[in-house]
Amino acid sequence: MGVVHKLKPEVLNFIIENKENNPALSCRDLTYLILEKLQVKVSKSSINAILKKNNLSMPIGRRRKLKKKKFNLPVLPVIEEVKAIMLVAEPANPLQEQKVDAPLPGAVGEEEKRIKEAEEWAVKLNADAEKLAEEKAAQEARLSIEKEKEARLAEEGLKATQQGPITASALPQDRVCPGAILLKALDCLIGGSKEINAAICKEMGSPPEDFLHLTEALIFRPLFAKDNLSALGDLIGTQYSQEKLDNYYAQAQQVKSIKIDTTKIISCVFTEAKGVKVHFTDGSIVRLDGQLHSSWSTPYIPYDFSSAVYDLKNNLNKYFFQGRPLVLFSAPGYDILSKDFFNLLLNIGSKNNYPDTLTLFGNKLEEIDTISLNPKNKYCLIFGFWPWQFTASRKVKKIGSFDLKHIEEIGKDLYLGEIEIDLLQTSSNQSITLKGCAVKTDLKEKIRLVILNSAEQPISLDKLAGIYLSRWPNFEEAFQDFSRKIELFTYAGSAQKFFSKDSLGIDMAGPGLELEEIFANYIKMLDAYLRWHFLPAGYTEKDFPTINERFYSLKAKLKQEKTYILVSFQPLSGYAFLKDLEYACRRINEREIVPSDGKRLWFSV
Repeated sequence: MGVVHKLKPEVLNFIIENKENNPALSCRDLTYLILEKLQVKVSKSSINAILKKNNLSMPIGRRRKLKKKKFNLPVLPVIEEVKAIMLVAEPANPLQEQKVDAPLPGAVGEEEKRIKEAEEWAVKLNADAEKLAEEKAAQEARLSIEKEKEARLAEEGLKATQQGPITASALPQDRVCPGAILLKALDCLIGGSKEINAAICKEMGSPPEDFLHLTEALIFRPLFAKDNLSALGDLIGTQYSQEKLDNYYAQAQQVKSIKIDTTKIISCVFTEAKGVKVHFTDGSIVRLDGQLHSSWSTPYIPYDFSSAVYDLKNNLNKYFFQGRPLVLFSAPGYDILSKDFFNLLLNIGSKNNYPDTLTLFGNKLEEIDTISLNPKNKYCLIFGFWPWQFTASRKVKKIGSFDLKHIEEIGKDLYLGEIEIDLLQTSSNQSITLKGCAVKTDLKEKIRLVILNSAEQPISLDKLAGIYLSRWPNFEEAFQDFSRKIELFTYAGSAQKFFSKDSLGIDMAGPGLELEEIFANYIKMLDAYLRWHFLPAGYTEKDFPTINERFYSLKAKLKQEKTYILVSFQPLSGYAFLKDLEYACRRINEREIVPSDGKRLWFSV
């Protein structure tokens, strides 16, 4: 029995409150929850004692299961059950037919003994019945899953022993896959599988697009048991036989430099850019963080806003070469409009002073790469503007009426109103007029967000909102997270660490490593990257088995929508890490992850 009186009041209250809110939580669940949320280790026996003391223990036995699954006995109150068992267990007593008011000498003690024995017997029967019922239910569930898979495979003409691949289109569009799709999403974000596949196909003289899914299958195969190819196929989007995978693995191993090349690629894809310097023809620069939240007047940007070089280059390519608007989360500052951001607004679409180069720099402020821009390209900027910002540096010229609009990009209805604002830069006594839309979630409330656009050509309100909100869908919660990370960096400063593949303690260049082991280490690095950038504070110290149990082993339903794939996690009732999973989904949705099929992944719970 745990020593309850040693626990702090907040721990006791935490146990009682969580058990009252979720009676299905077991003592084991509560130990994990307390350790996670309060960093206190409490034994199961201590928790059990607290629950008993506060009448929160689960009743012994599950009598409905006893009736339904095994014994077909009537559901009776406890005392009636004991009496029923006694009547079965003991012969009829003639004394019961005599209507006597007082028992015979010694009869009271014997009757109490029989009742006690019957109660113990009933408890044992219930426990045995519960165990048998649970085992039977688990067996039936396994059989049901196997039959369902067999039926699906038979219907589609797929067999586990077949030769050759099943194309992605052959799989059901709406299917269930493992929660490890979080790792696959990060792989898409940093470009690991794509780069490794290109290296293999270059040596084999094969088109990379024909082998990408096969390469992904090899990379993620260490996550699954060898007899669980179906789950691997559901994750990749293409089913392969064991023989097909083994043959392709053997081919890849025959490429002499593949292990060295793969190790170099993995090292490169985890290289992070802290930000990018936008250089203008007049010599001025504007710094943006790697995740494109905002502009910064200093290169000392919080490490939390760094991004993999592959991801940042993809975004810069969209905004500076493919004609899409540059979308920043928010204008920097609170009271005064910063000079560098004002210059960005003035010159981003200017014909006289325009951006000519982009320079990526790392977490140690080292220059990573320089990209030259075409002087003929046209650019525009879309950014979020909060109602309380720059009250002395702005003038609202116009606010139109609010109409309910459906924002297809995020699947929500919002009230949008046209707005026109003059922004003033006090130090230079210059101003700029911008148009955009004001956002409300309810017609009666105040404006929650203003989305402004620097383009000369007008953009419809719903399209403008869709462009911004598809990039930053949870704008209010995102602002809280954004502000918290800035505050943490302000106070932690030089003591704060940045993500470094070299600090993970994962040997990627060992001379005796097989290719499969290199892939397994790559998965561990993806896990570390997820914990660092996409899970709440505190997860950086967790290990792979913990995250695997909490998230990767979940089931997620994939549903094909018009412009995106909805990934909806399906945790069981009482799941203890729901808020952490929701946080991860929100952060991932801010990164616009698009796999090779061209449809964006959108995560939800």
